[in-house]
Amino acid sequence: MSLPPDLRDRTILIVDDTPANLTLAVAMLEQQGLRLTVAQSGDEALRRVAFAPPDLILLDVMLPGIDGFEVCRRLKAGPHAAIPVIFMTALRDTADKLAGFAAGAVDYVTKPLQSEEVLARVSTHLRLAAMQAQLIAQNALLARENQERRVAERVLQQYRDSLELQVAARTAEVRELAAHRESAREDERKHIARELHDELGQSLTALRMRAALLRVRFGASVPGLNEQVREMTELVDRSIGVVRNVATTLRPTVLDLGIGSALEWLVDEFRQHSGLNCSLTLALEQGGPSEAQAIVVFRIVQESLTNIARHAEASETNVVLRCGADCCELRIDDDGCGFDPAQVRPHSFGLRGIRERVLSLDGEVTISSRPGGTTSIAVVLPRGPA
Repeated sequence: MSLPPDLRDRTILIVDDTPANLTLAVAMLEQQGLRLTVAQSGDEALRRVAFAPPDLILLDVMLPGIDGFEVCRRLKAGPHAAIPVIFMTALRDTADKLAGFAAGAVDYVTKPLQSEEVLARVSTHLRLAAMQAQLIAQNALLARENQERRVAERVLQQYRDSLELQVAARTAEVRELAAHRESAREDERKHIARELHDELGQSLTALRMRAALLRVRFGASVPGLNEQVREMTELVDRSIGVVRNVATTLRPTVLDLGIGSALEWLVDEFRQHSGLNCSLTLALEQGGPSEAQAIVVFRIVQESLTNIARHAEASETNVVLRCGADCCELRIDDDGCGFDPAQVRPHSFGLRGIRERVLSLDGEVTISSRPGGTTSIAVVLPRGPA
């Protein structure tokens, strides 16, 4: 077995108090093109790490002075905790191995050292460490980009506020129109961005990273895994592209046909994709809800049907929208498995998003459910201008 070319320039610190063991380990790794340093005690190993941190450490358990367990604990408590440590030991007792993992080791190789085992473990953990370092760097880059974006948004908001003040000074009518338009636009943009980022975007990104880690860790040992992971990654990338396209849509175009037609389309899509029965009852008087209310009603029904399809295990769903002179009432029922509202995560966007949308229009929302029972969402929105 030989190391991949991209791993051959890494530095490995070998720590062992027995010259014969050092000679053997060096002979195994030197021919792989690795840079090697050695230490014969725990104190010497700590000094070498502090002076020139290696990419990986092969550490003997039984050392003079401080043993390998203590060396590992000190490393993991210091600034070089990210360096992977592989113990070299003749100890075969499970308790000894557990003690090593508790100290922070990532793996074991047994003595007498076997070339294939040593190279396999070194290759695996060098690759994992490289990926971890890459992820850390990418996260740092994303953090910087997010900070720059926030600064740009603050500057843009300041400019927008200043512009709105100038417009307001000239005419109250234009001020009211601009404020309403900007408020509606920003509110919708905020809801869409949060909905995509908090749930779907993060889940897809996490899935992509885990698929990559799966390929690194098990790709060599599981036939066909690399191809499956590649196909999975392509599917995730396509999904991310779809998410980005949706994020650019500030308002669902189907609402241009009216809330009744929009809900009929939404319910029909739900039936086709979920295979569940879903009834829709509409009783709209005096033109139905206002535009702002129509968007909120559409989003609540959309979010609720999505949750029902994913989690409720329901066979029947009913959506009812009634609009009278004073208010619009929306009710969504399903006969699924139910849930305990008290156990819902505080930051779960689904229910939180529904509540925020309703409260933004001075409405009321009631969510009733219990494990093993039905679930009902009732919304009341006071009528405003159409």
